[in-house]
Amino acid sequence: MNAASPAVEMRGIIKRYGAFTALESVDLVVERGTIHAVVGENGAGKTTLMKALFGSIRPDEGTIAVEGEARTFRSSKEALAAGLGMVSQHYAIIPELSNLQNLMLGAEAGPLISQKAAETRANAIMHTMGFAFDWAKPSGGLSPGDAQKLEILKLLWRNARIMILDEPTAMLSPADSDMLFGSLRRLVDGGATVLLVTHRVAEVLDHARSVTVLRAGTGMGTFSTADLTPSALAELIIGESPPRFTADPPTPGPVRLSAQGLSTKGERGNFACRNVTFHLAAGEVVGIAGVDGNGQRELFEMLMGTRRTESGQLSLDGEKITNASPRTRLAAGLACVPEDRHAEAVVEGWNLSDNAILSRQRFNPISQNSTLQSGPIAEWTKRVISAFDVRNPGVKSAIGSLSGGNQQRFVVGRVLESDPKIILAFQPTRGLDLKATGRIYERIRRQCRAGNTGLVVSFDLEELIQHCDRILVMRDGELLDPGTMDRAVIGRLMVGGA
Repeated sequence: MNAASPAVEMRGIIKRYGAFTALESVDLVVERGTIHAVVGENGAGKTTLMKALFGSIRPDEGTIAVEGEARTFRSSKEALAAGLGMVSQHYAIIPELSNLQNLMLGAEAGPLISQKAAETRANAIMHTMGFAFDWAKPSGGLSPGDAQKLEILKLLWRNARIMILDEPTAMLSPADSDMLFGSLRRLVDGGATVLLVTHRVAEVLDHARSVTVLRAGTGMGTFSTADLTPSALAELIIGESPPRFTADPPTPGPVRLSAQGLSTKGERGNFACRNVTFHLAAGEVVGIAGVDGNGQRELFEMLMGTRRTESGQLSLDGEKITNASPRTRLAAGLACVPEDRHAEAVVEGWNLSDNAILSRQRFNPISQNSTLQSGPIAEWTKRVISAFDVRNPGVKSAIGSLSGGNQQRFVVGRVLESDPKIILAFQPTRGLDLKATGRIYERIRRQCRAGNTGLVVSFDLEELIQHCDRILVMRDGELLDPGTMDRAVIGRLMVGGA
């Protein structure tokens, strides 16, 4: 190990998949003891480059050196042994195992494990990051945000000196994000190196020392963040001036979705939502901010009818739908972009056509007399794919073969193409780049201005402030109205400081 050498040095990395070139002679040099960002649009090659570094894939050409030593990783196991660790966007957590078992899985010290010693070490690592876990609880009950935190702790358990984090704050609140970066800063000050893959420009400029920009598989250069402005970095990423969103105040129409005193229980039998009341008018896009795990999921499940309403009333265009089935609500005009596309929105082994008709397979023109219609299915699939330019090898390909960003655009396109009266969207732009995020919100806004209504949950408060007409806050199962779009006021309300 050469202490004077970079933590990571990748030179001339080329990766091809048939005729498609994912990476074309890309260089990446990362100084030790720094946070170094890697940015680019979806499909720019960020994740491919990180997988090449981590040993998940083998580059066709190029060299890799880690801490001054030339490396040719044949597997991620070899990369881990060399001090590298990676947290991808898709977590490797087994729901049936406890948090402690997931933490240790694959890195046990031997066949006999001391529970007390393991918990002692786990607590020390946990406190280093400022996290809190009940090690005995099954991981199946973790929120996505907590699952992200557990994945990061797994790297520390494995003594990773170089940590690759792929969109680590996608599911975190502003407060949790700030806490995470504070913890990463402490690790970096102690000699660790962090490679941050993110689409959040502000995050890069606030926390990274340097940033490498990829565009269409080609490296655009590495820059000191001290020399960049948000607009300059955004232009480097997308190759043009970033889109500007002009104020487009709504002209609210009649109330479309009305909730009065809604309450529902969570998985442990406690009330996850209590006395929730809101009135959403035609024409407006309303955001729900809040720290992850404050009842947002349970509220959306209650609105879609997949979780029982214990008390209260829900009405759509004046008609009570409190006890209506999910199918009835879909037919009445509700549609939802769920939080977890893998668990709730797609069947990864099914092809694009079969996934395109999920939730619509019983409705005309997809189905007539209980028989699926091939012509309308093909036309509908084409519309879903075209809505947000889903890159795909063919409609008969498994949706699991698409990148995460393309899967997300597919799911959002499927909902918005149906032109629902009520658009329920939970983290609709999770993992998407600036351009795709802007296009999705522009489409939501356009459909709402035409008379529909949008309700959006996001853990990215800046995103809600930029794209919504008003914002409500979910805290401890209650829905609160800050009465303002001021970030500081909303942030305080989210954590109980107002």
